[in-house]
Amino acid sequence: MRHVIFFLLISPVAMAQFTYVLHQDVPVIINNDTLKNPWAGGLNAAQFNTIDLNGDNKNDLAVFDRMANRVLTFLNLDNSYVYAPEFEIQFPKEISGFMLLRDFDCDGKQDLFTQDLQGIMVFKNVTMGNEPLSWEPFLFYTGFPGPKSHVLLTKGFSGKINLQLQSDDLPAIVDADGDGDLDIFNVRFVGLSTIEYHKNFSMERYGTCDSLDFERITQNWGGVQECDCGDFVFGTPCPPGGRIKHASGKALLALDIDNDNDMDILYSEGECTRVYQLINVGDNDNPLVTSASPFPSTTPINLVQFPATFYEDINFDGVNDLLASPNIFAREYLQSDLKQSIWMYANTGSSQLPDFSFQKRNFLQEEMIDVGDNAVPAFFDADADGDLDMFIGNYVNGSRASIYYFENKGTRSEPMFNLITDDFNLISLYGFTNIKPQFADMNGDAKIDLVFTASNQFGISTNLYFVPNTSSVGVNFSGQLVQSLSFPIFSSENIHVAYINDDFLPDLLVGKQNGSLQFWQNTGIPETPTFSLINSSYLGYGASVLRQNLSASTADLNSDGKPDLVLGDQTGEITIIDNFKEAIDASNGKRDVVFNSIFQTYTAQNLGGRIWPTIANIFNTNRPTIAIGNILGGIHLLVHDETTPLPEVPQIDIYPNPVFTEASPLINISVDRPAVGYVFSITGQQVGPLLFFQGYQLYQLNVDGLHSGLYVIRFFINGKSYSRRFIVL
Repeated sequence: MRHVIFFLLISPVAMAQFTYVLHQDVPVIINNDTLKNPWAGGLNAAQFNTIDLNGDNKNDLAVFDRMANRVLTFLNLDNSYVYAPEFEIQFPKEISGFMLLRDFDCDGKQDLFTQDLQGIMVFKNVTMGNEPLSWEPFLFYTGFPGPKSHVLLTKGFSGKINLQLQSDDLPAIVDADGDGDLDIFNVRFVGLSTIEYHKNFSMERYGTCDSLDFERITQNWGGVQECDCGDFVFGTPCPPGGRIKHASGKALLALDIDNDNDMDILYSEGECTRVYQLINVGDNDNPLVTSASPFPSTTPINLVQFPATFYEDINFDGVNDLLASPNIFAREYLQSDLKQSIWMYANTGSSQLPDFSFQKRNFLQEEMIDVGDNAVPAFFDADADGDLDMFIGNYVNGSRASIYYFENKGTRSEPMFNLITDDFNLISLYGFTNIKPQFADMNGDAKIDLVFTASNQFGISTNLYFVPNTSSVGVNFSGQLVQSLSFPIFSSENIHVAYINDDFLPDLLVGKQNGSLQFWQNTGIPETPTFSLINSSYLGYGASVLRQNLSASTADLNSDGKPDLVLGDQTGEITIIDNFKEAIDASNGKRDVVFNSIFQTYTAQNLGGRIWPTIANIFNTNRPTIAIGNILGGIHLLVHDETTPLPEVPQIDIYPNPVFTEASPLINISVDRPAVGYVFSITGQQVGPLLFFQGYQLYQLNVDGLHSGLYVIRFFINGKSYSRRFIVL
């Protein structure tokens, strides 16, 4: 007798809408501590700003993460940060590269500075009262008739020019001379690695601070020049062979470190692990730097890649603290620990004379699921207790990838996840990077296997693998080795195992590097899958510069008995395609699916840059949850906002019944919740092995080997027994 499992959610209620809320209330326990913000989505390359988000006159936190190009928002509730994603869409979509919130017009509201291809864009905060945040682009006079400039201008040698930055530079925007308006420090765009100072003449010329009227005062502030990582010269050129050009990104923070009423600089660059303090021993009018040293002097910042610093009060004591995080767009080194990439130093001194004391390496990250980067979730009842457990793959854990295993210590309807191990099945011993797991029967033995893509340690050779499961209930990988399915892809590409053509063999949807979606049909036999390319632009998703590396998941989301398709891409937004098997193309795809409680509408929301959706019924309802993993190492939960609990009595369907073996020897079985079952003859003799039903799946039983007659399937669900009869003719 053969058994084939086909994933298809079954429910009697039909509904076409796809409407979800970001769910925050599922407890997660790590090392006996219940996380405060478990589903906040992770952080990697974070930039920190305080701002009043909800109009309660308290400083909340807006974090821009450069790797995901997204804003994450946290409310200050009783001097504790609570993740509040409803505020994220209130920030301009044009934010890129960096986000610095500074009140340039002295109205008590934080305005916004961000990167543009031509320099710096400014958005004026025009929020009224307790209304949602509202922004207007600030335009600059060029000095000539015609349109104003959308990027910040400064007076150069001969007139107004763009204040141009390199793509990964972070300027310092601060009132450097104490006159009430904001000035700018940056490293020269081309040429020597010296510091430019742009003075704002708004107060001097107009008596107000709102004009952003800049002039470049010097291209050699303090007489300091960087020659190489940590190697500076003072008043002299770099020696022969030193770095004399702006070879990598630079990040600056300007503050008065030594309480002498002038600005000092914290300086870092893309190829260094340290931050260096450049103390101004002159004054604001005649700055002079004569030394550079790692900062702080006690427990100096040491991040594997390009640290940047931020100066905000994040422990609610009224004085600004210091935060450091990588200023990167993407991982470059395996050694980068993106699970602990936010170093916090409390200011134990004063605003006038700060003294920074190291506190932790994982500020905010310690309160959320954060597995580093490339968090890819999967769900399966590994311990066969009737509820779904959670697994998360990552890019590296240390220097090798692993799979985190969270056991569901709750129930089928009230999950609670507890971290059991960060190296499930000791998968790290294979030396992979970039593991993306899922669960499917890949060898036709009616047992759900662990399936994953993974790259070698250099991220070059990537393939599809599986580990055979020897148990019909839960998982047992004892003695089983990782097997390759010989399906090479690029490391950034994604594979989803799905049943596309209804032959009950697992097929593949492949999100390619060029933005296309491919359908590969399984043309082998159940025991040995073989894949053939059927459609290189499935549902019309051909090559496109507007999307990259599609990721996919399939299930019946809207309870109409037909599978739907969820896609993710580098925008961090999901697309849902209704009844995708019968769709001609993706024209009916829905993107505005996440409810925003402030605007009372559904929006498309960036859920973490590059994302990986998966679908699991973790609440035992008639519509499953979409779990979204992302490049920041975290997870979001999207729960349908009109779900209802499953009835007490399980729904069990068997069809066709009777089954005529001459027409087809296959009988379909579906159960709306996890179950195990046995097939018995009418005389009470067990026929075939134990059957395992994951729930919300279609199980196909081959009865070709059975004699004609009456049979009984006995299902065991949560300690109760249910029987269904079927006839073979």
